[in-house]
Order: sequence, then structure tokens, then C-alpha cells
Amino acid sequence: MNLKNLKMEIKSFILDSIDNLDKLSCHSHDPDVLLLINKIKKKGIELNTIKDRIISGPMGFHLHTYDYVPENFPNRAKLLQVSNIDEFGEICVSNRDKYISNDKHNELTNSIVKKGDLILAKTGTTIGKIALFSDNYKANLNQALGIIRLKKEYGDIKISPKYIHTFLNSFYGLEQFIHLGGYRAGQGGLSLKEISSIFIVLPDESKQEEIIKDVDKIRKQAIVHYNNYVKFSEYSKKLPSELLNIDIPNEENRVYISEKRTGNRIDAIFNSPFLALLKQNILNKPHKKLSDLMDDASNKFIYNNFYKLIDLDDIDERLSKIRSFKEVPSLNSTKTMFKEGNLLISKLGSEKGNVIVIEKEFDGCVGSGELVSFKLKNDSPVSIDYILFLIRSVLVSKQIEYSLSGSSRMRISKTGMQNLLIPIPKNDIEEKEFVKSINKYIGKAEREYQNYLEKKKNMFNVIKKHIGGIID
Repeated sequence: MNLKNLKMEIKSFILDSIDNLDKLSCHSHDPDVLLLINKIKKKGIELNTIKDRIISGPMGFHLHTYDYVPENFPNRAKLLQVSNIDEFGEICVSNRDKYISNDKHNELTNSIVKKGDLILAKTGTTIGKIALFSDNYKANLNQALGIIRLKKEYGDIKISPKYIHTFLNSFYGLEQFIHLGGYRAGQGGLSLKEISSIFIVLPDESKQEEIIKDVDKIRKQAIVHYNNYVKFSEYSKKLPSELLNIDIPNEENRVYISEKRTGNRIDAIFNSPFLALLKQNILNKPHKKLSDLMDDASNKFIYNNFYKLIDLDDIDERLSKIRSFKEVPSLNSTKTMFKEGNLLISKLGSEKGNVIVIEKEFDGCVGSGELVSFKLKNDSPVSIDYILFLIRSVLVSKQIEYSLSGSSRMRISKTGMQNLLIPIPKNDIEEKEFVKSINKYIGKAEREYQNYLEKKKNMFNVIKKHIGGIID
């Protein structure tokens, strides 16, 4: 892994006083951040002066599991979540999409989304993430999101929602969001009053359009790199079935009627013909259970004065790589201790790629208690990289997907992990060629990801070029 992306800037400063006891984080008192905000204040206006309304999503007790309906449900509305805001601040389809009935949608009248609304992530690690809703379909929010609904004009200046969206998604908006609510004790969060207090630089219409045009030009280039990253990473998951010549059954068999069931599992997905066919295709080839290849590697937890914390959100699901970590003085729940060389599989989301091999630089880090740790047996006929690539692949991820259990946040059990069927190559030469082939496409995906990050950085530098000239 390239550690350049993980290096943290070390900064120290002394405070003469603390006026706001709710803001005891360093970022809230960082002189550079405060200087930037003061510059924006001098040339900008409060969001409060150009908003029509700022609305919070419904409280958690307003939505229950039984309120959700299938995607093909008649007269349904989409329930927007943080996962529906993509890397470019646009509304997207996710594999976690949820829907509610039209009756429930109309009941939650305050949080009905309208075309031109800015959808804001106001809690958690994605705080400040914003998308512009430019569609006409029925949509509502969950509790993690809010709506910024803008006025049409401010004085003689027309307000472009796309420009406000661009500004708030930039360094100038994000620094203010983090300053206000990003580092509270506990989970970060923004109140409606805090959102209203964000300052925005609002140039005339022609300047707004100029900034949008410059940003969109680089955004299009960034999207190309991002799409290539997705394409290569997805192919690296499909390639194992081609290399091992194992067919993936048609998933039309997901819906079926049958009196047969396996063991004590009565759920339809686990007992589907698809899973049975997939397993049979693997059983027809040389194979092992994961428990034949790896042992349980639960590590004794070591308490310390601070921890390097890796959340599930810090794992790149597409490439099964750790992208970042946080240093924290305490932990609010049970965590897993990471040890170099261990394979960690998440109970939650492993079918999407939440599985990693711990590299040397992450030895001693801690992560979600959802992660189950395994170590390679001494007599294993395959390498840990081979196992990682198979678990990421469609051959195994589909086994996981069809073995999930639970009513809301579905998980795979540790026993379910141990029973996963892993195809085995004929010999060492075949394994080395297999690993080499997968690494080729992972390398392509990683290069496209880094190109995407560079373009995204340039995208915000364009905003800085325009806005910097105004506030400096």
C-alpha cells in the first residue's frame, strides 16, 4: 500500500481560552481553519440569508423495518440515505437502496425531497457530504440526512443551486462543516442552526457559471478515471471463475417455490437453487472449506492510551484495501485487534468486499467488532493472497450473499465463514499465474483510483483559484 495517502500533518498550537465548551477538538480551534473562515465571512454571506428552508430527515422512531417496501412495490418512494450520495456529490443508486410506501412518504411530509434541493449528510463520518437532487421521482430522507432548500435570488443575484452545491462540496464548505460538528465527543453531527451559519461566497451569475463550467470540465475527467477503477475492480472479482473454469449459475433462480430446505435454515435465499447450483459447480472441482485452510486468529485485546482505529468505512470494498485510519484516545465499543498476516472478514458487508489481509503497517491497529480474524494454516496448499482473491470473487461473495441472516442489517456468522467453499488450483504454477492475473487488474484499478483522486484534487483547486481571488 502507498502510505503517502495515510500520512497525517502534525500541528500544535496553544489556546489562550476556550469560549465554547462544546468544541474541545483541535480542529475547532485550529488557527489556519479559523483564519480561512474569517476570510470567507468578510466576503461571504450566511447560508441563512439565502435558504428558503433547512430541513432535517425524520427521527429514527418515525421509520421502522416494517415501513420498508420492495423496489417493485406500487406507489412507493425512494428513501435517500448517505449511500445514495456518490464520490462526486451526485445522487446515485446503491446496493443498499430502500423504499417506503406512498402512504408513509406522505406521512413524512416535512422531509419530502423536491427538485433543486441540496441533500446533506449531517451525522457520522460522512458529515458535510452534499448532493444536488435534480430528478423528479418521489423521494424522502432517513435521519442521517437533511435538506437545504434555496431561495431563487439574493438581492439582484440569481442563486444557482449547482454553484452552491459546488461551493459547499469544496474545501471552503467542508472545513466549515467539520469545524462546527465534525469532531464532537461521540458521533459528529450538525444541527440545523449550525448548517444555517455556514458562510458562502456568492459572486454574480456569470462568475457562478464560469466556476461551474471549469469544475465540470475536470469532474468529467475524474468520472472517467473513477468508472475505470470500478470496471477493473469488478473484473478482478469476476476473473477467478474464468481462470478456474467454474460457471456462475443464472440468478433468475433466486425466486422459487420449493418444499426442500437445508438444515435448520428456512429462509428462501439460503435454500435457493442458485446457491445449490453454485456450490455443486465448486464441489465438482478441487476444493476446500475455509476452515481447512485457515484457523481462528482471535487476538488478545491490548488496552492502550490511544488507538489507530480502522472503521468499515475506511476499507475500500472494491479492492479490499485499507484506505485510512484515525487516531483516537478511547473506544466506544468492542473492537478487533489487527495482527500482521491475518485475514479479516466482516460479518457485515463481506459480500461486497469487506475483507482484508493485514499488512505490516497496520499491525496493532483496531477495527470494528464485525471483523473476524483468521490465520493461514501451516499446511495450507494455497497462499493467503489466493484466499483473499477468492473471497472477493463472485464464486465466494455469492456464497456469502446467499448465506446472510438477520432482519435488517444482514450478516454472515463465523460458522458460515468457516463453511465457505474455496476452489483449489491444480498446482503451484497454476496458483502463481492465478494470483499474477488478478494482481494485474487490481493494479490497473488502483492506478485509475489514484488518477481519480488527482483529478478530484484539481477540481477543488479550480474552486480555490476562483474563490481564493475573491477572499484574499
